[in-house]
Amino acid sequence: MTVRACGSIFRGVVEEAERIQAEVEPSQSEQLWTRVWRLDQFTRLGFDSAGATLMADDAQVDLAQARRLIALGCPLETAVRILL
Repeated sequence: MTVRACGSIFRGVVEEAERIQAEVEPSQSEQLWTRVWRLDQFTRLGFDSAGATLMADDAQVDLAQARRLIALGCPLETAVRILL
């Protein structure tokens, strides 16, 4: 196999890997949209802007759990401490 053929194959593999990575990793715009949506959801639940921002930025904070806590009457301050 020639050097030129190897280079061509290598470029093809790199391009395919980049294409797959682009499909798997969320784009920055998707990440921003998700953060804005989460911030809106936590704010609608009644959390203040500081708490809502902290929770929206932390992917480990479970929005569904926040909804359950609020629905069960958990005070917002307590819910923040539980969730964070």
